[in-house]
Formats: sequence, structure tokens, C-alpha cells
Amino acid sequence: MKFKIIIFIIIIYIIKILKSEILNDGFGYGLVDENFKCLSYIGDSNNQPLCNSKLINKQLIYSSINRTNQIQSLKIVEQSFKQLTFLQGKCLNLNFAQFGICDINFPSCVETSFGISLPKRLCKSVCKEIVNDCPSLKVSLNCSDSNKFPTIGTLYNLTKYGYTENNGFYQVECSNPTNFYYNEINPTNINNNQFIEICPSPLVLRNQSDSKYKENKGYTYLSPTNCVLGCPQPFFKNNKWVEMYRMSRVLSTLSFICSIYNIITFGFLSKIKSKYNLCITFFSVSTVLMSLMDIVTYSIGYEELLCPEPGRYAIQSDVACGVTGAFFHIGITTGVLWWTTMSICLYSEVKRFKMISFRYIIIFNSVISLILLIVPLSGQAFMSGTGSLGCWIRKTWYANGAFWIPCGISLFIGAICIVLVIYEIFKISRNLSKDNKPLMFQIRPFLCVLLVGGSFLYLFIFYFNNERNLDKYKAAIPSYVQCLLSSNVNGEDCLTDGPGFGAYFTFYFFTRLFGITSFSIYGTSKIARDIWFESAYNHPLFHPYIVKCLSLLGISKHFSSNSTSGSNQKRFNRNGSNFNMKQNKSHSNDSISLSVIESTKKQNPENELETNIETKENASTDISIENTTSSKDSNTNSF
Repeated sequence: MKFKIIIFIIIIYIIKILKSEILNDGFGYGLVDENFKCLSYIGDSNNQPLCNSKLINKQLIYSSINRTNQIQSLKIVEQSFKQLTFLQGKCLNLNFAQFGICDINFPSCVETSFGISLPKRLCKSVCKEIVNDCPSLKVSLNCSDSNKFPTIGTLYNLTKYGYTENNGFYQVECSNPTNFYYNEINPTNINNNQFIEICPSPLVLRNQSDSKYKENKGYTYLSPTNCVLGCPQPFFKNNKWVEMYRMSRVLSTLSFICSIYNIITFGFLSKIKSKYNLCITFFSVSTVLMSLMDIVTYSIGYEELLCPEPGRYAIQSDVACGVTGAFFHIGITTGVLWWTTMSICLYSEVKRFKMISFRYIIIFNSVISLILLIVPLSGQAFMSGTGSLGCWIRKTWYANGAFWIPCGISLFIGAICIVLVIYEIFKISRNLSKDNKPLMFQIRPFLCVLLVGGSFLYLFIFYFNNERNLDKYKAAIPSYVQCLLSSNVNGEDCLTDGPGFGAYFTFYFFTRLFGITSFSIYGTSKIARDIWFESAYNHPLFHPYIVKCLSLLGISKHFSSNSTSGSNQKRFNRNGSNFNMKQNKSHSNDSISLSVIESTKKQNPENELETNIETKENASTDISIENTTSSKDSNTNSF
């Protein structure tokens, strides 16, 4: 028994020695699988080239009978090519690496006389050449494994199939695609077998050497590849973008309606052309233009307008983008200028000093707004960018020169005026002045200037903080790409680094809130209600109904105005009116008569606009309230 055990051990030892000698001679071992045959290559997908032009013999591929292994191998090759795409600039001769990867996953096949099909394994020398050219591939290619990468070839034990030579080990030489590779990449080869780039979703492949795919056409390339970022850029998940679109759509529509209301009220219906009314009207016009950008955008569709094709964001030459960008820019520019004008007017009211003729302010604001629009238009600076809710200036120098620097100057001037107004209010409150009624009339303008100015200030801070972090956001792109390469859900779980959702949401929230803010302060005021009532009362269509309703209430009103300037329009002045109220008691059954008498000071026609603006200096209103005994013959009072 002991003798048999010793003999068995010796045999095992001899076999190991023989194996060692064979392996040392540059051979590896392979397993025989009867379910695999020499079949043709299954082929690349219709829209993604892979190994079709990189295999030595496409007609003899070691494959399972149902070719399911080839389907799996295609997925592996595609993933490998994606990784190689982003190794450009770090590795040499990645095209040769692709030939090797195709050979590994779709090995050439040898048919034996015994009806057994055997694969050729990639030669170790080829593996080492690939790894030497690209050290990053060491992780996935272990060239020291002689069974996968033999020096000479692979031995297959075919003893049971009747093969007796070489102790039953059938020898298959290793595969070396080097000669085939150099023949394929030869410039004279019509196939022009070049390196294949594959971009992981949602990145899109474009050829930046083609003039129509240049970066200035709206593409953001991840250099040195031809992959471009998706549009919109995935700062947030899709549900967050939907929230942004919904907020923008609702607020812009409301802001547009509120601004139109203010324009009609203070620009058309109001018979007073005071500086406040003009400021409110022009500021509302600016918010209408800003809102139009969103209204047009969501009418066409946010993604349809901002991202006209996969991987490309809209630029100025896209008509809808150019038009909406111009609307928004001239709107927000004039908005800033008229906000500053309101700040100066507010300070002039509190300090009670006279400003320059208002027509010069209108001309100045209009000219500056047009200049600040023409400059970015001439530089093709309007575009949607990789992540935004609308088209605007995206070129840094144009953005700074045509908006942010002028905006900063305006904010500074406006802020100084606000501080001075607060100081004046503080002084008046300390002195306990009895005549503080003019000051109370400045509460609404002060709130408007403060709220709108605070919004502009936030936009200013957000923009420059975002610019300061641009390098940080760009540095995080490789991590985003790595996430895409390892993602199993087409990159839906991968996000680029960028501004936080809260900060981004607030930025776009404030740019769409100006019209609503102005309406809530001015459009809901008693002055606005009086303007609408007077307009309706004097309108021939509504006048009879209003008189009838007032008569049912026991009140009859009649609007009248006298003016030596030839105008029959009634001018109201809330800030400088002299109130004279007299009341005499009479019988228990009485009615109220209100008589409005305007001053009869003559006005110079040339300065009529300025006279209307400074109503408190040139017009006064005396309101006399008298109680009169009602009678059968007279039930009409004068308003």
C-alpha cells in the first residue's frame, strides 16, 4: 500500500514538472468547451461601430452556438471603448489597444480534425505593448497570466478525443494582430480604420473638426475628446428642472399680467404724469420685456428652444434665442436704471430738492439701455448656456461690461440714496416733526426701492460667486465622467458640480418677481383704485350704471376740473394737497357734497411735463365738505 502511494506521488510530481516545463516554454493551458464553435462575427450595431473593422478574421470567431456570448462581449467592448475615449491625452496608440480588446473578446477560432473548435489567445507581447503604451490598463489586463496571454500559444488536452501527440496536448498559437493593425491604419487603406470614440450617455459625440460642430456653435466639449456635455447640463435631476420650469412659467405669467395692469393704470388711465407714475410705468415696461422672454420660451418649450438638438445649447443665430435674449436684456437693464431713478426721486422727495427735467432722464435711460443692448448683440453674446432657463449674455466680458458693471454702479448709487433716505427718516422721527404727512407718502416708494434693490443685489452676489467657483466646477468634471462610465442607468444618477439648487432657484425666482412686487406695492394702492374708478366714472359706457348705483346708495358724484392751460383733465396731487374740510350740522336727513377746485396758476406749455411731475409746487386741491339739507327738487351733489 505504501509503495502504491509513493508511486502515485512520484507520478504527480512528474506531471507537475512536465507542466512547468511546458509553461516555461511559453505555453498556457486552455479548457475545451464542446458548446463553442467557429462562427462568424455577429456584427456591430447599426449606429455604433465597434470591432467590425478591427478583427483579423470575422468569419472564424470562437463563439457559443447561439452567439449569446458575442452579445455580452459587445457590451464589454463598448464599455471598454468608452473608457479608452477618456484616456486620450494620457495614453499612446489607443487605437492599437482597441484592436487588442476586440481580439480578447472575439478570439479567432481554430477548427481541429476531431470536430473540436479552439480559441486563439492574445500573445503576451501584444498585451505588454498595450499596457506599456497605456499604464492605466494594467488594472484590467494582467499580462503575467500565461493562460490568458501566452507567449507562444495555448495547449488543450484532447486525449479523450483520440489525440495522442505531445502527450495529448493540442497546441494553438497565440494571436498577434500587430501586422493586421499596421496594414489597417495605412493611409492608403480605404477603410481608414481610426480610433473609435464612444461617449457615455447623456454625453453626445460630435466631430469638432467639422465647421458645423465648432464650439462657438453651442457645443461644450470635454477636451481632448469629441464628447459634448448634454443640454441642459445635469446640475440637478430632471424633477428639479421640472420644478424650475414650473416656477418660471407661473411667476413670469403673473409678472406679465401685473406689469400690464400697472402700465395701463399709471401710464394711460392716470391723468397725472408725476415722476412716480412715470417711474412705475417705465419699470413695468421693463418687467413686461423680461416676462416676454419666459412666455415665448415656454410657448415653444424650454428644452426645444434652449436645447435645439442633443448636446447643443441655443445661440444668438437661433432666432428664438436671439429675440428672447434681447427682450430679457433690455428689460432687466432698463429695470435697473429705472430702479435707480426711483431711488433718486425718493431721496429728492424726502430732501425736497428739485431734480433736472424728467425728459432728460427718460432720454438718458433709453439711450444707455440701447447701447448696452447693441454691444452684446454685435458680439453674438446671447445664448442659453449649458444650464439655464432662458437666453441671455453668456460671454463673460460682454456680461460684465454690458450688464454687471453698469448694474453694480446703479446698485451703488441706489443704495446710497436708500441709506440717505433712512437717515432722513431717522432725523425726522427724532425731531418729532408735526408735518410728517409728506414723509408717509414715501413709504410705498421706499418699500419698492428696498425690495427691488435687494433682489438686484442678490443677483449681483450670485453671479460673481458663481464666476468665482467656475474653476472648481470644471475640476469636478472628471468625477462626473467617471460616474457615467460606472453607471448602470445611463447616467441618470450622475450630476455635475455647480450652484446649489436653492441658490439657483432663488436667482431665477427674483428675476421673475419684479412685476409682482411692483404691482403689490403700487397696483393695489388707493391711488390705483381711484384712477380706475375715475376712468370708469367718466367713461360713457359705464357712467350711467355707476351714477345709478351711487344714487341707490344716496350718493351722487360729479367729477369736474378747471384749468387755464386749456386742459379739461383732472389732476390729483396726493403729496402737496391742502385739505380744507368744513362740516356744518343740519337736519338728520342729509347728503354729502364734495367740491374739488384746482388752482388756476398758468403753466408754461414748454414745461407742462415738468409741471405735472412737480404737482405739489404748481397745483393745490381744496376739498370742501358741506352738509346740506336734502330736498325733493335737488338730490344731486357735486364731486
